Amino acid sequence: MPRITRHDAAYNRAMDLRQLRQFVAVAEERSFRRAAERLHVSQPPLSVAVQRLESELGVLLLERTRQGVRPTLAGEAFLEEARRTLEHAQLSIEIAQRAASGRMGTLRLSFVPSAGFSIVPRLLREFRQSHPDVKLILLPETTAQQLESLARGRVDAGLVVPPLRETRGLRVRPFSQETLVLAVPAGHALAGQARVQLRDLASETFVGFAMKDGPGFESVVMAACQESGFLPRFAQTASQMQSILSLVAAGHGVALVPAAMSAVHLEGTAYVQVRQRGAAVRYQLGIAWNPHNENAALSAFIAVMERLRRA
Repeated sequence: MPRITRHDAAYNRAMDLRQLRQFVAVAEERSFRRAAERLHVSQPPLSVAVQRLESELGVLLLERTRQGVRPTLAGEAFLEEARRTLEHAQLSIEIAQRAASGRMGTLRLSFVPSAGFSIVPRLLREFRQSHPDVKLILLPETTAQQLESLARGRVDAGLVVPPLRETRGLRVRPFSQETLVLAVPAGHALAGQARVQLRDLASETFVGFAMKDGPGFESVVMAACQESGFLPRFAQTASQMQSILSLVAAGHGVALVPAAMSAVHLEGTAYVQVRQRGAAVRYQLGIAWNPHNENAALSAFIAVMERLRRA
């Protein structure tokens, strides 16, 4: 088989995917007429195109006979590589299209840790079903940390507890309603009760978030207590929900925590339902993101969240 040497430069300049498709069609059909019908072109230009390809390569690819054409030894070798090249080109096109539509890429998501026990697993399950090729990077953070991460571009979106004091140009969209429960020490008088009225906690000592770490959540707690006629007395604060539960278990006070945290079976802690005027005490969970972020995976993620919210 002749070697491709002095024609390499011309080959690299001139050969394109269309020429490969034309050659593959002729080699597979063993007929210029059938190949032309398959490609929806006329036969003479197709014949000229294949001859030009052979000239550029400096190799005879097809042997012409009365019965039609058949690949030469060089043509068989070239046919195999041409098929691979076309398959790879098609794959490259599909990858680019999937990336542009948010079906590929990386999404960096931060979330308040309590959401990791409730909405995050369900949300990620839903997103994974429709976008299995998107790589997810998950970061549990306090609200204050999330705002900093979003501002610096370290994450694409954050599951936060509004209201936020400083959005820094972020867009915040409500997503779901979550419920509060009361965490009490195991030996507390309320530990054996099924539910308690929030107004009956006026004399209790509380532990909770430092306002700088969870301003949205603590605003919810303060507002709910105020509506029930009292201001909570905080003996101690912590920056993580699990640390708050540890303080409760150690007897430092009671705490209003997300109901999802009741999944954390911490020795020395019991959970009691809380009611305010006969209804559960609720707070909002939302998603925050930078509207100037052009990550297509982010747009896809927000679309999935919106679909779940409507459902």
